[in-house]
Amino acid sequence: MTKQFPALLLLASLLSVFTACDKDDPIDEPELNLPQYHLKSIEWNNGLKGAFVYNADSSLQRIDYTYRNVAGSTEYGWQGNKLVEMYDDRSSYKNVFEYDAGGKVVRMINREKVPTSDRHYTFDFIYNSSGKLDSLRYSITNEAGTSVKTLSRYYYNSAGELEKVITKQGNNEITHTIDSWSPLVSFEPANYLDPSLVENYPVYNLALVLQLHKIKKLPAKVTRIVQLGADPSFVDKIEEHVYTVTDYRIEKVASTTRYPQMPDYTVHLDAVYHYY
Repeated sequence: MTKQFPALLLLASLLSVFTACDKDDPIDEPELNLPQYHLKSIEWNNGLKGAFVYNADSSLQRIDYTYRNVAGSTEYGWQGNKLVEMYDDRSSYKNVFEYDAGGKVVRMINREKVPTSDRHYTFDFIYNSSGKLDSLRYSITNEAGTSVKTLSRYYYNSAGELEKVITKQGNNEITHTIDSWSPLVSFEPANYLDPSLVENYPVYNLALVLQLHKIKKLPAKVTRIVQLGADPSFVDKIEEHVYTVTDYRIEKVASTTRYPQMPDYTVHLDAVYHYY
């Protein structure tokens, strides 16, 4: 499983629970057909483990996590081959996904499992004429009404590959640049989603991960650049993932997260993948 990528994003999620696009983009290329492997477990070198449980139709039912003496699960709900909900079993909230008539995911709503109010947040996914993700609007609804929190726009190079995502919130701007990619890999998109709101949601959201699933690649290096108002921009964070791949199957991911402003906070994790 994955989510800042396989190692770092899943770890961040577990610990939090427990304690624009160019108009001349080419038309979407057809999805590559690679062998489909079913993960049995992922083990990280810090003691975290995720065990994968499947439904009778081979869709992902849940991922059971253990970290030291703590355990929890991420649950998944499906309608056919469409992911329609996911949630952490220890949270009172869940993510609900909506699709258009053509099968594209157009909205995610994070709301209470048992509604007691209309408080929720929403991701609206907007696509360009080529069918690629153009923008993501993140809004919050509460007693005061609905307000847009951020707007992310997606930019592609001349080959149609995602180049960067620019997220604006008021006068502030965060840019995620995709500096390199994995080799061709077989992966399940649901494995790369987080049930909670994590800071790299502009890259790891269902709409974009489904898009990456068509080309069978995952980000290998992502640089986050921050600009606060009129101040000079600065590199805030760099994530790098080194993939060990056999027959398109991910065997291991060595992940390093660096914060150039705080070099002492560098984190390295190794994730080993096991299959049925």
